[in-house]
Amino acid sequence: MSDAPLFRIIKGNPSDTEVAALTAVITQKMNEAALRAKNNRSAEQNLWGCLDERLERHGRFNPAAFNTAALR
Repeated sequence: MSDAPLFRIIKGNPSDTEVAALTAVITQKMNEAALRAKNNRSAEQNLWGCLDERLERHGRFNPAAFNTAALR
């Protein structure tokens, strides 16, 4: 981590124990968020150009579909 403070107390006079507890909670939440972001990054994929979808046979192709639609 950097040398910058994690947070700054603006008002009040917390004890050292309270500051330590707050630091522990914020650090844990930041670590959880970083882990979640890392997992989402690896799971998220851009399927643009994925050959799987183009190579599947859907069985819905009808060569006369345009002609049929034009005759209605």
